[in-house]
Amino acid sequence: MNALIKVSALAAVLSASAAFAQDYPSTEPSAQGSAQAVDYSKLDANADGSISKDEAKADPTLSAKFMDLDKDKNGTLSSTELSAAKDK
Repeated sequence: MNALIKVSALAAVLSASAAFAQDYPSTEPSAQGSAQAVDYSKLDANADGSISKDEAKADPTLSAKFMDLDKDKNGTLSSTELSAAKDK
């Protein structure tokens, strides 16, 4: 009987921790392609500190939103514009 209680308690603890872990978003980049998940430095092929329209084509989601994200309409996405997109 004592072993059954210990096993039940352990199962309850493990179940509770798994339930809490599922609800919190990860801060790690994922393969979803969302603005929050993309490592923009990998898209900056010429390492000039911004992402051009051509460089953005490597990420379909970013490419589709490029015109909306390019607030100053200079044809590139700066780190400021990318940060603003991540905060949304």
